[in-house]
Amino acid sequence: MSYFINFFNEPSPRWAIFSRVLAATFGGYALATSSALFISQLLSSSAGRYQAIHIGLLLSFLVYACAAMWVFSASNATKAWIGLIKWNLAFLFGTWLLMQFSGASH
Repeated sequence: MSYFINFFNEPSPRWAIFSRVLAATFGGYALATSSALFISQLLSSSAGRYQAIHIGLLLSFLVYACAAMWVFSASNATKAWIGLIKWNLAFLFGTWLLMQFSGASH
């Protein structure tokens, strides 16, 4: 019984790695999606609409790979999660601003 008490009370390296895997998988996916939206909105005025979407999607693979590598190089899992959340909010806010100023209603 004491094993289970120590298992849940002590911080284990297993939980830190599991948290980083979740951050890399789901946080990286969310960051790639929000960056694709931002890039496509940013390029929609200079390139065609569909070209901007394709460029944003292609660059999102690079963002996803970099985010996954960064999650495992951060000093701890909490900083990795906070960094991913900050970047997601920044990209989403930037996308919203671009949509407001470009007059895009779609």
